[in-house]
Amino acid sequence: MSRLSLAPALRWSGALRRKTSAHPGFESWLEQAADQPVTASLIDAWFTELAGHALTAQAPALDVLRKALRQTRERVFYTLLVRDLAGVAPLEEVVGAMSHFADLAIAQAYRAVAADLAGVHGTPLDPATGAPQEMLIIGMGKLGGRELNVSSDIDLIMLYGEEGETDGRRRISHHEFYGRLTQRMMPVLSEPDANGQVFRTDLRLRPDGDAGPLAWSLDALENYLITQGREWERYAWLKGRVIPAQAFADSNMRQQEAQLEALRKPFVYRKYFDFDALSSLRALRERIREDWNKRASQRNGIDATHNIKLGDGGIREIEFVVQLNQLIRGGRIPSLQKRGLLKALQQQVITGVIDETLAKRLESAYVFLRRTEHLLQYREDEQTHLLPHNPQLRADLATAMGMTPDEFEETLAAHRAFVNGTFRNAFRLAGMGDDGETAATKPEPESGTGTAAATDDAMARHIEAHFGSPNETLLQRIDSLRQSHRVRSLPTTSRRRLKALLPAIIETAAKTANPEQTALRLLELIEQIVQRSPYLALLAEYPEILARVARIVGASPWAAQYLRQYPLLLDSLIEWHSLMAPPDFVELAQHMRSELDACMLPTGQPDVEQQMNLMRDIQRQVSFQLLAQDLGGVLSVEQLADQLSALADMLLAETIRRVWPLVQPKGQAVSSLPPSRFAVIAYGRLGGKEIGYASDLDLVFVYDDDRDDAGEIYAKLGRRMASWLSTMTSSGRLYEIDLRLRPDGDAGVLAVSLDAFEQYQLEHAWPWEHQAITRARFAAGDPSVGARFEEIRQRVLLLPRDPNKLRDEVKVMREKIAAGHPNPTQLFDLKHDRGGMVDIEFITQYLVLSTSTAHPELLDNLGNIALLGLAARAGLIPQQLSSQVADAYRVFRKAQHEMRLQGNDVARIPADQFQPERDAVCALWKAVIGD
Repeated sequence: MSRLSLAPALRWSGALRRKTSAHPGFESWLEQAADQPVTASLIDAWFTELAGHALTAQAPALDVLRKALRQTRERVFYTLLVRDLAGVAPLEEVVGAMSHFADLAIAQAYRAVAADLAGVHGTPLDPATGAPQEMLIIGMGKLGGRELNVSSDIDLIMLYGEEGETDGRRRISHHEFYGRLTQRMMPVLSEPDANGQVFRTDLRLRPDGDAGPLAWSLDALENYLITQGREWERYAWLKGRVIPAQAFADSNMRQQEAQLEALRKPFVYRKYFDFDALSSLRALRERIREDWNKRASQRNGIDATHNIKLGDGGIREIEFVVQLNQLIRGGRIPSLQKRGLLKALQQQVITGVIDETLAKRLESAYVFLRRTEHLLQYREDEQTHLLPHNPQLRADLATAMGMTPDEFEETLAAHRAFVNGTFRNAFRLAGMGDDGETAATKPEPESGTGTAAATDDAMARHIEAHFGSPNETLLQRIDSLRQSHRVRSLPTTSRRRLKALLPAIIETAAKTANPEQTALRLLELIEQIVQRSPYLALLAEYPEILARVARIVGASPWAAQYLRQYPLLLDSLIEWHSLMAPPDFVELAQHMRSELDACMLPTGQPDVEQQMNLMRDIQRQVSFQLLAQDLGGVLSVEQLADQLSALADMLLAETIRRVWPLVQPKGQAVSSLPPSRFAVIAYGRLGGKEIGYASDLDLVFVYDDDRDDAGEIYAKLGRRMASWLSTMTSSGRLYEIDLRLRPDGDAGVLAVSLDAFEQYQLEHAWPWEHQAITRARFAAGDPSVGARFEEIRQRVLLLPRDPNKLRDEVKVMREKIAAGHPNPTQLFDLKHDRGGMVDIEFITQYLVLSTSTAHPELLDNLGNIALLGLAARAGLIPQQLSSQVADAYRVFRKAQHEMRLQGNDVARIPADQFQPERDAVCALWKAVIGD
């Protein structure tokens, strides 16, 4: 088999020419080694060979270790050089190999030095458990993301769990032990000797930088992040990763990792879209650009245009674009919490955060720039990101890249121009508007909270100018807000934002159809969110979003209340086009599943609380999306109910998926779980696909499984389902549910076998339960169980019935419903009064139960309007009356929906408003059921 030629690598790399010249046998070794990818197992084998020790054995002596690490590093570097120049090593292989070697080197240095120290001072022990306590070595930056370049520094932070003492004869504190350990590790990695160097190491990313201790306890880190952590540190910790390095058997490393992750995640990723951080991130972006320019110009006077990492359109700008989206949205979208840049970019495409075409161009630019960076470093094995000035060297670089000089320069210029334009528009592309500062974020003289008489007069004039007359109600409401404890305790930045926001609210409300009510509702919303600085920043800095909020709260007091209750929905208003697009429930289900899968504890177990909250957040977001479309006149009442029902079905299906593994016997592997033979049956409004924004769900749980423990396992599943759906978490409830329609009601089991369900319905059910089953349908779970339920449902509907007896039973149940919903007013109750919606529902239920044997087309759960049409075509009711009642049902539902949006708990109107519709319903009732 022909081997890769070393010629391209030798032409380009002076470092390789010197190596092969000094060690003639190395060229032959390299020719053979370069024929295979540089994998983790190959690197491990090289180190084992050179150190004379297996990786799992006791660490070698420090002098042996130093030499073996440096020789292994040479093998990795030069083999990658040959493969990269030959065009057979993709970027993933190069950065993966360097990152794995760094992990190996750090782990071996740690083990060796820790063993030496422990031999003198004893082992550091966890005071609580007595178990050996490791030092956590955190790889930051490219090492954390497993994307190290070929001649890189490595950024490390050293941490440990609890304070205490070692257990040896010469005891020292943990603080001193880990400090000495860090100090002695560094030369093993970074000190040059006759065999070269492993990695230059940098510890300055630790809290307090060079001024702080070399190793920090987790408690000290927690206190620092809470009290002093800055935006650039969030950016740095985004990629922070624990290096797999263990020095002591049976140590508590997993526990320490979990504790660290519990600190890192909430520091880096905030639950809400982090608008409060935007100003800081903008400043960070500019600081990065200025710092890069300064550093580049100071290095031999070379300007930033030659620096492909730090200059305009360089690698760091791509990193900022991708990581900006992670910082802003990662708390709400767990799957974005990736450490590797390309994986993070790909996930942003999957979740719809970034356009696919833009992402592909960024990825192409990143791969091109990283390969260029590596070629620059291969040349003399030095950490450089500077393109050569010398035209011949530039031409040689192009040749090494496999391109002509013109092709290389054109490709480089195109990539850098695109990256720089994307970087400059990073906030707009992230959905944050333009990059300019607004008046609300610019410093201004501090003038308190605006309670002075002069400020009141100015606000009064402002209100009069926009509303056309004074408005004491609004002025008093604003003054009350300013004087509230919540406002008076705000930090200076938030008070400035509020001061700028109040006149903006008046101006925005004045442009709506109901200015005073809109302004009052906006002020109520501000009072609710005033101490959530990200949202105050959002409304203060983005007038177009304030205008959208104004339109929504102005149109519906119920919508205003919904926003006050769930302010995280304000995030949805950023992406208005997406908000007004129809939900794609297939895509949404896939997205939700991916996000839920990403909700994991450091132990590898699902984070159930985070999963429950995420599902609640998704339910609110989609409901709000539909609400915005509803208020915008995009959806009819029927379309809205269909969409809300589809949302409920999707969430019920995902709940089964998440709960099923939780009810299995301990020790049952998730991968070996049998499928659940379980279904959720929807009754009532969900059964008829007529639910509203805040509807309860009437559910029945059934199963069809012959396993010995079926009754127990599915009862447990039913209980966990009920808990998952209705438990109040920090994100609220998913749904209020009602399980009383199951056989035997509250006295029955939570999940019933289909055999028992069938027997109950055929032999013991009350007539009203047969009425209810006319609107029942399979909503989620095993389709085969759903199909068998539908067979049982149709068998129940086809039971022989005496029409006269059924009429009497329907009348009795109708009277009970009326008695349970008395109307003491002179108004007409759209739902419960005679001639209303309940009458229409009872008419269709009677028709289904009494005539399906002769007219099986009525068996399907098609909804009241469709069933009335089918009954008319079958000659069961007059065609004209059928059409009139169907229209009445539409009118009643629309009116009921509009009144609910106006905040009315019951839908009652003047008695004569829909008199023709009521008369038609009463006429059909009399024709079908009698007086």
